[in-house]
Amino acid sequence: MIDWLTVHGALRPFYDDVLLGAGVTLYTSAIAFGVGLVFGLVLLMLRVAAGPVARGLVAIYVSAIRGTPLLIQLLIAYYVIPSLLDVTVSPITAGILALALNTAAYGSEIMRAALSTIAPGQAAAAKALGMRSRHVWFQVLMPQMLQRSIPPLTNEFTVLLKASSLLSIIAVNDLATVARNATLQSDLPLQVFTATAAVYFVMLLGASSLSRVMERRFARMLPNAH
Repeated sequence: MIDWLTVHGALRPFYDDVLLGAGVTLYTSAIAFGVGLVFGLVLLMLRVAAGPVARGLVAIYVSAIRGTPLLIQLLIAYYVIPSLLDVTVSPITAGILALALNTAAYGSEIMRAALSTIAPGQAAAAKALGMRSRHVWFQVLMPQMLQRSIPPLTNEFTVLLKASSLLSIIAVNDLATVARNATLQSDLPLQVFTATAAVYFVMLLGASSLSRVMERRFARMLPNAH
């Protein structure tokens, strides 16, 4: 099996680069996901608490992101936006920006759906006890919303991690780029892509395991949340 995967050493350069490529994939995905969640939370707060103009703009943004391919968003982030702003943007920065803006749209909808499952009486009861609106939001609603958002957000992260392979289009040296270059150099696509798929699987398995740990911790923190 080892000989089949390495083809008697022919693919050793590829395996030397796999960890680097996987690191770039995890780095870009994690940063984009984190930034996207923060921006998505801002979009959510505007959607539920701002005026009609802000709510309309957020709805248009979310619809535009969800209604266009990520590849087009990536190309816009790398070619169009820098040209309009007359700035230079590195491929990895453009990739993270595109992934983050995409995550923000989907994440805001996921969190909005989770928020809608919380009984309205909880906020009313908290206000009746004298809590200010921001305390109701951060101490009562947000923890429950985040707990209920963990499974769908984990799914969103897995989609994002897999979609990050599109960054190879703009020459980001991620795992997909490493695999593509190794295939061109070795002409051994079966072994290269089998190994690449296995690395992606391990990363996604790790993300799912982390999600379950977080979900259990939130459940212990909010044992009586409904």
